[in-house]
Amino acid sequence: MAYKPTRMDRIKKIVEYHQKGYGKRRIAQLLGMSKNTVKRYLERIERRDIDIDALDSPEEQEKMYQRDEKIPDPRDIDLEDRIPQLLKELGRVGVTRYLLWEEYIAQYPDGFSYSRFCRKIRQYRNRQNATIKLEHKAAHHLTVDYTGQKISWIDKNTGEVSKSEVLVCTLPYSGYTFACAVHSQKQQDFIHALNECLLYIGGLPRVLLSDNLKAYVTTADIYEPKFTELCIQLSTYYGIDLQATRVRKPKDKAHVERHVAIVYNRLFAPLRDEVFYGIDEINAAFRIALDQHNSINYQGKDYSRKDLFERDEKPYLLPLPATMFDVTKSTKAKVQRNYHVILGEDKHQYSVPYQYIGKNTQIIYNSYTVEVYIGVERIASHARDRRKNAYSSFPLHMPDKHIKYMEQLGWDAPYFIKKAAQIGCDTQWAIEHILNGKNLIEQTYISCVGVLRLAEKYTPERLERACARARTTHRVTYGILKNILKNNMDSLPVKEEKNLFSIPKHKNIRGPENYS
Repeated sequence: MAYKPTRMDRIKKIVEYHQKGYGKRRIAQLLGMSKNTVKRYLERIERRDIDIDALDSPEEQEKMYQRDEKIPDPRDIDLEDRIPQLLKELGRVGVTRYLLWEEYIAQYPDGFSYSRFCRKIRQYRNRQNATIKLEHKAAHHLTVDYTGQKISWIDKNTGEVSKSEVLVCTLPYSGYTFACAVHSQKQQDFIHALNECLLYIGGLPRVLLSDNLKAYVTTADIYEPKFTELCIQLSTYYGIDLQATRVRKPKDKAHVERHVAIVYNRLFAPLRDEVFYGIDEINAAFRIALDQHNSINYQGKDYSRKDLFERDEKPYLLPLPATMFDVTKSTKAKVQRNYHVILGEDKHQYSVPYQYIGKNTQIIYNSYTVEVYIGVERIASHARDRRKNAYSSFPLHMPDKHIKYMEQLGWDAPYFIKKAAQIGCDTQWAIEHILNGKNLIEQTYISCVGVLRLAEKYTPERLERACARARTTHRVTYGILKNILKNNMDSLPVKEEKNLFSIPKHKNIRGPENYS
């Protein structure tokens, strides 16, 4: 029945008052109910032949509260048969519910109104979308998924803005959550993010569950999905099983889908105005936010995700191996004239000793390092850098003339003054005098280089003596110092020069007595 059933003690009162001859309106007033309710129960007693004296018996009560058989409406039957096809039609471009209702009424003129038609479709959808509460086992599943939104960072060297993917991992039993920013959704980055997650939770679950990511599944199948070779290697290495959700069935991993939204709220939103200069900075900020998120109590509960994880899950996780699984790849490259080899996957160049220009090499690399080999000899090792069209170079790999050129790029006044001070105070005075000799200080750098190279040609001691000799004249240039050294004038004793501008005494000079 659509209405709320009346208690049996009140039904007895209705019968009692009715037997006393009270009218239905009066009974309704005495019992505080509607006249129609009184009428309905009296008719039911009469129609169902209910024994008034035995209303307390289960049999009579069942007859009293039993629903009346509802005669099915032919319109309901007809529309129920149509709805599956109507829903398919709604998925087509330009098709609206009103258009379908017009076609429905044209075929069935006595059908439902438009509002009732829409309500019936909505009720059918709700029945089809019924959900079930799943009980998760502790330390059993780890569900993973990428966020739809990306997070930006800036390359300090180029100013280029890049966007990183974010992998979210969740243990469904406790809701313990981890997030990691990576360069892409490629297999190597996917494995790296999983490793970081396993290190964060401190153990291994029994099953890894993801949707049909390209880095995870090669062939989607509801019964036997085929996983990528790399993920099979990971499964074998860690001793965990791989599972994939059905295609386009996000509810198969509803828990991580929910936590993707939580990551937006707890990580993305608080960090929205932060400027990051690398993925490592993003992940460092993520760690702080994740620790806070996992430590917040569940709403209405006295425990948090972290409490539940440490109490019920962490003790049952499988132990981590001594070393984490990593992807090691190899490729071949020829040493270019700029003594660099190109790692094609990242389009990044790494330096090797210039003596190997033109040689063929083998590059062995993983998520963290890049090593360059010729035969069995390793000739270079670098930290992996994923900046496209950029260079990782070591000065030791350069020819001498390139090293000097790079030093030149670092020239400034403090550099030359420091070098001169190492020779002596007179040389320092000479360099400072030359640096102050022109309005544009950069124009004096070549002269300073020339002066310092005189120390290499004639020894620092002779240069210091030459600068001391030039200091007596209060004028110095590279040319003056070169001539002093070339003509061995630095070995001559330095004479104190007379004051050429003193005025000789004569009778025309007035004395102080003339101004008294």
